[in-house]
Amino acid sequence: MSANSDSGLTHLLTVVQQPMRARATGTGERERRAVDPCPIVELRVLGPDGTEIERLHWEYKYVMITALFDETGTVECTAPRVAGPSAVPYEDQMIGGQASSEYNVRDLEGRLGYFFCFPDIRVRHPGRYRLRFSLLRLPPAELETSQPTSILGHVFTDPFRVYSFKDFPGVDESTLLTKEFANQGVAIPIRNKGRLKHEDGGSDDGPN
Repeated sequence: MSANSDSGLTHLLTVVQQPMRARATGTGERERRAVDPCPIVELRVLGPDGTEIERLHWEYKYVMITALFDETGTVECTAPRVAGPSAVPYEDQMIGGQASSEYNVRDLEGRLGYFFCFPDIRVRHPGRYRLRFSLLRLPPAELETSQPTSILGHVFTDPFRVYSFKDFPGVDESTLLTKEFANQGVAIPIRNKGRLKHEDGGSDDGPN
């Protein structure tokens, strides 16, 4: 959870669904094994007295972008790697959908909230990573301004692992939260049955 104050407002960011695993994409573009489960971040905008201000979600457009960090959250890994002494970048470490608009949907308790979803984040190389999500607020379309858009806050996920092809334990059934959001129109792929290997070498077949 992360909170940032701006002009008396507090932007409270909470990762309500943490990523756990992914299979390394490598250098090809055909592999689409995204980080799983789909990372989901909730935004609450609070006034000086701590009450939630929903009208700002309609007056402004909130956008969230993501970056890839090492598992300590101190070294960014999103930037292209460098090959050889010529220092020429040759690939991005993270590909796929790296930005999200907010969705006004209900959670598993039926509470209406504002969420950002990232169902298509892919990582090229094995390792342990964290995602950092950054919140931006865009001015209304009718308001002409030359002021740059500022970052209102950040929040990190817990560390997760990206596996090589041979070590990848498989995918799990989609979470209840993912299914709930998909039922409300959020574009998230759904798996009704998963096959995830346990650390003991067994496997777990999810229900149909």
